[in-house]
Amino acid sequence: MGTEVLGIGLVGKSLTELERRILAEHSPYAIVLFGRNIGDVVQLKQLIAEVKAISKRAPLFMIDEEGGRVDRLRHIVPGLPSAESFEEGERPEELAEWHGRIIGMALRYFDIECNLAPVVDIRRDIAPKGLERRIFSNDPRRVTELAGLFMRGQQSWGTASCLKHFPGIGLGTGDSHYGATIIDASREELAARDLVPFRDLGASAGAVLIGHGTYPRVDPSGAPASLSRSVAHDLLRDHAGFDGLAVSDDMEMHAVSDLGSYESIAERALMAGNDVILFCSHIERIPELQQYLRRRVNEDAAVRARFDEARARGDRFRDHCNRLRAEAGAPPRHFDEVIEEAIRFVEAFRVTRRGAAVLEAPATGTGRSGREEWT
Repeated sequence: MGTEVLGIGLVGKSLTELERRILAEHSPYAIVLFGRNIGDVVQLKQLIAEVKAISKRAPLFMIDEEGGRVDRLRHIVPGLPSAESFEEGERPEELAEWHGRIIGMALRYFDIECNLAPVVDIRRDIAPKGLERRIFSNDPRRVTELAGLFMRGQQSWGTASCLKHFPGIGLGTGDSHYGATIIDASREELAARDLVPFRDLGASAGAVLIGHGTYPRVDPSGAPASLSRSVAHDLLRDHAGFDGLAVSDDMEMHAVSDLGSYESIAERALMAGNDVILFCSHIERIPELQQYLRRRVNEDAAVRARFDEARARGDRFRDHCNRLRAEAGAPPRHFDEVIEEAIRFVEAFRVTRRGAAVLEAPATGTGRSGREEWT
């Protein structure tokens, strides 16, 4: 009880004994994969299979696989472009959908249910730090169109999507990995611009990731969106009309991790309206967090009611993932099929850029914690 609302990260490319114990005793709702977990095709497939085999209830696997700078599979499927690149060449609609198919195909092969993508933030004149080249367009309708095609491509292979970063951080003042980012926009301004892709694509995606931006004109308390009932519930459910799974961004990012203990921010996130709460780095702290959440669910009726609601949404999203897979049919039999399709895509993408050298070398990051978006 309580663990069904957690998404956690793993330490490395193979399971530790602590991880095996956590999975066997109190499995989390989701496992989020990072570059630190990915070596080669055989290793990744075996890691995922082992996790699902030993878990009390097999968690959903999630990953940030956007292409460009946020590309967890960069060493396995090299050369996938960023979202911003599609509008810079010809045939953007065709290639955005094809891009989604490549990623959906690869994730389905590995048995990864959900991609934490596409990014549906709206670009301003200059993207805030952390979002460089990750945004499709500065036009909400164009973002909706290209992101929707990307999603359709993913779903054609049975891979689910999670739209991010609600309610939009394209106007942010900083990078929430390292501290607060403030979005100075009213509820009406957000509704007219930033919420458009979430309203139009939310039902099809089935999941939305709540960012850590601060919206003082929506919630004067100064709480980040992931901890704000005004944003994570009122804005998401009432104004955006979304009734699917709400996933918090990583609670170990400094925009929220500096605001309290794991236990306190997890409970705040749950009560704000998140259905799955991500803690992606410090696995050693998860058992105590699980124990705390179980106790709070058992002793507080309000926490129990919110937990039951979150668990029900989690079950519905599992059903959504299963439906997508059933409709898509069988996964690729061999990873060579993925690579061959990726080569065709990259060659076609190059042609649309009139032969320019367009493939972006992703940043390697510092490897400090695994929280940075490029790791």
